[in-house]
Amino acid sequence: MVKKIKQFSVINLKGIAQIMLQENAITGLLFLLGVLYNSWLMAIGLVIATITGSVSGYLLSKKNYKALNQGLYGFNAALIGIIIVYKYGLSWESVFSIIVASVIATLIMHFAIIKNLQVFTFPFVVMGWVVVSLVNTTNFMPLVQHPTAEEDFLQEPTAEMFEDALEQVGIEYDDDRIDDDLIFSTHGFGQVMFQGSLIAGLLFLFGVYVNKPIAALYGIFASILAISVSHLLNSPESSIDTGMFSFNAVLCALAFAGTRHRDGFWVVLSTVVTVIIDDYLIKIGVPPYTFPFVATMWILLLTRKGLVIVENAFPVTKRETED
Repeated sequence: MVKKIKQFSVINLKGIAQIMLQENAITGLLFLLGVLYNSWLMAIGLVIATITGSVSGYLLSKKNYKALNQGLYGFNAALIGIIIVYKYGLSWESVFSIIVASVIATLIMHFAIIKNLQVFTFPFVVMGWVVVSLVNTTNFMPLVQHPTAEEDFLQEPTAEMFEDALEQVGIEYDDDRIDDDLIFSTHGFGQVMFQGSLIAGLLFLFGVYVNKPIAALYGIFASILAISVSHLLNSPESSIDTGMFSFNAVLCALAFAGTRHRDGFWVVLSTVVTVIIDDYLIKIGVPPYTFPFVATMWILLLTRKGLVIVENAFPVTKRETED
C-alpha cells in the first residue's frame, strides 16, 4: 500500500512538473511549493485537478502506463485547476468544474498520445476557453479576487543586492530598467502557472534547473528577450512587468533548450513569434493562456520538418561543403 501511494504521488508530481516539460518529481514538488506560497487556494485546485487527470489517465491507459508514469496525463488538468480557482475561487461549484474540465482535457490528451500527436498544453487552452465562456454566459460562478502573496517590498532590496554583486566584480552602473527586467524575468516563469510572484517564479526556475540546467538558463534568456520584444511592440507596460508577455516564451525556450548551436536559434525565433501571437490575441480580446506557445511550437516544428525534407531531397556533398 505504501509503495502504491508513493508511486501515485510521484506520478502526480511529475504531472505538475510536465507543465514546464520536465519529467522530475522533485521539480513538481518545487512547482507545487511555488503555487502554495503564492496562493494555497490555487494549490488545492492544482492538486485536485492533477489527481483527477492522473486517475483518468490510469483508467484510460489499459495497462500501458508509460505515458501515465511520465506525468503526461496530469499537466493539462493541473493548469485547469489553477485557472479556475484563479478566476472563480474555491467552492463546490469550482471543484465540480475542475473535475469535469480535467476529465475532458485528459480524454483529449489520451487521444493525442495514442495518435502520437504533439498537442502540448492545447487541451488546457481549449477547456480554459470553454469553461470561461460558459461561466460568463450562464453566471454559474462569480468572478472573485482571493489573496496572494504581497511582494512589492522585495523588489528594491533584490535590485540593490544585484547591484552590490556586480560591484563586487568591478562593474558599476545605475540603470533601474535593467534591474526591473531581471526581476520581471522571473515573473515569466511564475506566470506559466498564473503566479505573479518573485518567490514563486524563483521556485519554478530552480525546479527546472534541478532537472535540466540548460533549460533554466534558456528560459531566463527567453523571458528577458520577450520583455524587450514586447517593448518594441508597445505592449502594455503593466502586462510586461507582470510576465504576461514572457511566460509563453519561457515554455518555448524549455521546449527547444539543448546544447547544440541551432537550439539557441530556435529559442530566439520561437520567443519572437510567440510574443507577436500573444500581443495579437490580447489586442483582439482573446485570453491567450498558453496558446501562443502551442501555436509557435506547431509552426516551428512543421518548419523544421520541412527543412529536413528539403535537406534530404537536396543533400550537400562533402566537397560542396568544403567549397
